[in-house]
Amino acid sequence: MAMARKKSVGEGVNMSSTAIALALSAMTLGAEAPVTSAQASISPQERDGTLRDYRIPAGAMETALNSFADRSGLHIVFDVRLTDAMKTRGVSGAYSVREGLDRLLSGSGLSYRLSENGRSVSIILAQAARGTMTDASGAELPPIDIGAEQKRASGSSNAPGFDAERAKEPIYRDPPGQTVTKVDHKFLESTPMYSLQEMLQYSPGVAVQSGNLSRELNISIRGSGSRYGVGYPLGVRNIMMYEDGFPIVTADGTGRSDILDPHAFRGVDVYRGPSSALFGNYAFGGALNFRTFSGADIDGLETGSEFGSFGYINNYIRAGKAFSTKEAGDFDISLFASDARGDGYLARNGYEMDQAKILAKWSPTPNDRFTLKFSFNDSFSSFMNRLSQNAYYLNPFGKNYGCQFPTALNAAVCNNLNVPGNGISSASTRQSVWQLGSHYHGVREIAGFRYEHDFDNATTWRSQFTFDYFDFINGTWPPNRIAQGGPIGIRGPSVGISASTDITSRGVLFGLPATHYLGFFYDNVKITNPLYNQIPNVWNYGATGAQVGKIDTYQSNISLRAREEIALTPALTAAVGFSTNWNRVWGVNSVYNYGANGTWSSPPQALAVDNDYWNTAPEASLTYRHSPEWQFRARYAAGYGTPSFMFLTTTPNGAGNNSSLQAQTNMGVDVGVDWTPSRDVTVSLTGFHEWFRNEILTQSNGLVSFQTNVPASIHRGVEANVDWRPFDGWRLIAAYTFNDQIFTDFQDYLTGDINFLTGQPKTKVYYNRSGNKIPNVAPHTLTTRVGYDQPTGDFKGLGAYVEYVFRSAYTIDNANLTSIPSSGVVNVNLHYNRDIADSFVKNMEVFFDIKNIFDRTYVGGSFVMTNSLVAGTTIQTPAAFLLTGQGAGIMAGQPRAFTGGVKFKF
Repeated sequence: MAMARKKSVGEGVNMSSTAIALALSAMTLGAEAPVTSAQASISPQERDGTLRDYRIPAGAMETALNSFADRSGLHIVFDVRLTDAMKTRGVSGAYSVREGLDRLLSGSGLSYRLSENGRSVSIILAQAARGTMTDASGAELPPIDIGAEQKRASGSSNAPGFDAERAKEPIYRDPPGQTVTKVDHKFLESTPMYSLQEMLQYSPGVAVQSGNLSRELNISIRGSGSRYGVGYPLGVRNIMMYEDGFPIVTADGTGRSDILDPHAFRGVDVYRGPSSALFGNYAFGGALNFRTFSGADIDGLETGSEFGSFGYINNYIRAGKAFSTKEAGDFDISLFASDARGDGYLARNGYEMDQAKILAKWSPTPNDRFTLKFSFNDSFSSFMNRLSQNAYYLNPFGKNYGCQFPTALNAAVCNNLNVPGNGISSASTRQSVWQLGSHYHGVREIAGFRYEHDFDNATTWRSQFTFDYFDFINGTWPPNRIAQGGPIGIRGPSVGISASTDITSRGVLFGLPATHYLGFFYDNVKITNPLYNQIPNVWNYGATGAQVGKIDTYQSNISLRAREEIALTPALTAAVGFSTNWNRVWGVNSVYNYGANGTWSSPPQALAVDNDYWNTAPEASLTYRHSPEWQFRARYAAGYGTPSFMFLTTTPNGAGNNSSLQAQTNMGVDVGVDWTPSRDVTVSLTGFHEWFRNEILTQSNGLVSFQTNVPASIHRGVEANVDWRPFDGWRLIAAYTFNDQIFTDFQDYLTGDINFLTGQPKTKVYYNRSGNKIPNVAPHTLTTRVGYDQPTGDFKGLGAYVEYVFRSAYTIDNANLTSIPSSGVVNVNLHYNRDIADSFVKNMEVFFDIKNIFDRTYVGGSFVMTNSLVAGTTIQTPAAFLLTGQGAGIMAGQPRAFTGGVKFKF
């Protein structure tokens, strides 16, 4: 062992380093060290909070500790075998003693304990000082972190956002003031995870609906992503999505959830509310950052299989390792692969999905880090068309009334389709999705590279590049001319890149600890999509007919973002941020015209667009840590989202000029409190009020989805999350959201019958929707789980839980004439987890799960349906007739399903 500024005396000691470290901790915490002249010159206030200037370069840990002792005047005691060959990034800047030690020891696996009198410090292994929440067996409990900061508050003198752990992370990780939920994978280990819903539903503010395809989800944060229509847009909008910090949303704002197998992720960070200051364009409602397992997390090999009702099978594997060499530095490599397939619970809903991911990190020096990311996805899914409300009530899963063979008699309960009889331009014929072979097949490849360099302990430069390739075939695209019927077929690809470079510096501003951030971002996407009619009565995988159009478009974003975080006091942090973004959308949507005999009747109709949008978003917040138990947050922020090319060239009648569509913007205020009275209780409560301008509303008339701006609206509500362990082994988790959204200025433009010679409506009427509820947003959602896991004894690892998922009734039209009924689904789970000693198999887990145990029929997803006029009048169509409207886009939720699973860790 050694005392800094004294000769090492640790030679010849046979005790283990861990034992010595723990012993030294007890000695230094319990004994008074003599006060040297250097120590006497430092007051207790200086040791705890007042800043001292340190200039300790990166290098050997032992040398750095001696230098720190000289500058601080502290006795620093450590075992030389703990620090032998260990490096530090050093510390440069003005810090308190604790802040300086945090930075000096950052990433080393070491921690420290300060004696009660503040005169001496013992350096120990981090696990001896971690003080994390543990169960009766001493294993770390998997938390759902709420508010991000309060988990690190206990025993820390750092202001929120200024702890050493965050200093190692990019600026977007745990930003003070931001409303963030971190959902940890650990508490879901025994849960079969068919899709991302099993993870995301435990974050308040998040709503999930069934998408058009198997395992596809429409994800919404505070209702922002619930404005969907048939066919387009694909996937997720109004939310930025990342995987390990690499963007997985293309430059036109489109993300997909079916490319993400939840088994690959150790957690997800959910950023709620306007977040464009931090994440740029499309972070209108917030952002999601999915974090894959690192090699250190896996430390070996893990494999699992899930199997159950409706032919569901998912086999997956995780492999990884972290290791170091003196010659090449530190490495961390992890791999993930899965194969999922099934028949689906709808009459036609089969799927096959293969995924593979690689995450590799290399640190050749303490100051340089390289990250390589690759993701591959190959998805195939057959398609089942959505239903009207009446058809849903009578035939929710499409398995009755002979829907494979469409007739006039079953049209009302099967949502039959109409396509040209010759696949070109002849009179239409009635078809089913079986006859058309409607399906989706997509291949997505994302590759990313990141380089990080520490100029010193306080300044880090990060640059990254991402390549995104997406090719697909989809037989369910809305027709570009409504008169020809539909749907039509579409093919890819899209090719995009994103590049960014930023610098983060931690120093002093006006004598206060501060973090400075500046970043530059660029992304683009080039899309080429030919469109085809479909040939009737082909069955199997269908066949394409005549080409009826082509989409050529290019979209790009250039963004500058800045952020400043200032520790006003050891308990209060202020943050201000700003982003500016220039977005360009240009392209041509070509519509091909044919005569009745199948020949060209006129040159293609070319709809050209070249729009640009410039937006800015400020942000300001205060985070006050009153005590380790209480933390308060207040935040003002703005967001923006620009329209895609398809939004600008689509009208209720198909392809047309909608280029006057404006970018949507919002500004909001969040006020929140996080309460952690003990290690067994965490409660988070957030209230929000957001003002929207030109919110983009997507509506569906059954064949076409089209967009319009809502001049003004308000979103407000409350989000709550509880994680409570009342007794050993017992746990209650709950996530609740109240969402009240209303139009405050909206004149809804309704049309009557279409004149097919001119393509224009015969009648036009405006209805005032101000004061109405915004459609497709459930006012109340709740996910809760009560479970027990035996902590000790012969039955240790045996557990069970009951889960309840509730969604209240909501409307799906602007006039609020319709109502989707509320739903409550109960799931139960029995599982067993056991570590195996003295075996190459380290751990085994088995589980059995029943979803929707009471077999309730409920709505899993819906669209915003357009209101209409009674034929030949200016009277709004009454509710009874809306029940037969195909624009409702109802998708039934999953009936009762049984799933079993087994996992092994090697």
